[in-house]
Amino acid sequence: MFNKKHRTGNIQVALMLAKDHGGIVGLQVNSDKKNTIVFAEDCSFTDSSEHSQWLQAMQRKYSVASSACNLILTANSYQLIQADLSGLDGDDRRDAARWQIRENLEYPSDEAVVDVFDVVPFGSDRKTLNYVVAAPLSSLKTVVKTLRDAEFELTTIDIPELALRNICALSRDDERGTAILWLAENEGMLAIVRDGQLYLARSFSVGMSHLHPYGQGDYEGLTEQLDDIVLEVQRSFDFCESTFLLPMVSRLLVAQCGVEIPAVCHYLNEYLATSVEAFNWSDYFDVTPDLATQDLNSLLLVVGGALRGESS
Repeated sequence: MFNKKHRTGNIQVALMLAKDHGGIVGLQVNSDKKNTIVFAEDCSFTDSSEHSQWLQAMQRKYSVASSACNLILTANSYQLIQADLSGLDGDDRRDAARWQIRENLEYPSDEAVVDVFDVVPFGSDRKTLNYVVAAPLSSLKTVVKTLRDAEFELTTIDIPELALRNICALSRDDERGTAILWLAENEGMLAIVRDGQLYLARSFSVGMSHLHPYGQGDYEGLTEQLDDIVLEVQRSFDFCESTFLLPMVSRLLVAQCGVEIPAVCHYLNEYLATSVEAFNWSDYFDVTPDLATQDLNSLLLVVGGALRGESS
């Protein structure tokens, strides 16, 4: 999404900035072994006026002044819209995309930054699906200025769906592909990937804040919430099978933000027709002992953004 130029060096930095929170990750790419998470940190803000001070502190703390970085957009800062761009290439695709999505935007389409990616059905001659990512230029300019003022060099902008794709793409041994379920505080996000191709990514309204009240013994209340997750995940698997002819993935990985509830993986594993397990960071990265799993799970999208250089 939204390339400007290739980054250089072997430390890839990714950032996410929301009004009330932010995250930064530095990833050292190693060609002959696991990539190393050099640093990972998040922060809560009162409002966006605190972004600059935090970014400046981060670039001093981790010596990343003038570092190239990938920005991951927050969920409410862009739109993902399906379009029909068959038979078009290059600039024609973006022009057609901008025209087709104009009625879906709450601002003039000529004030949108747009990019396009495709989903190709698995092993069939069915029509490729085209998706348009659109974000208002004015808000992107604000973020770019904030990053430049803090001496970061913004090279790419990505979306959470593709960040999760990058995480799933690390599971190269899963012959039928991998799905990942990211349970944030107030929502969940599911991505289904095979051979590096994102087939589906969707958000739903159940997050850890809905599970934690039942995580200390109220098994009946917990199962009601988990039944909703099972239903959403199974519908997603069924959609991929009917739309893309995609067989059931080999595994579903689950990353829980905050305090983990072991019953979540156990329950999903019992009621879904694929193997379910907790996302294990040490399977894919070298991680320093001071980085706790729950902290890294909260930064999963940012880590996925830092993987952009090798997975996209």
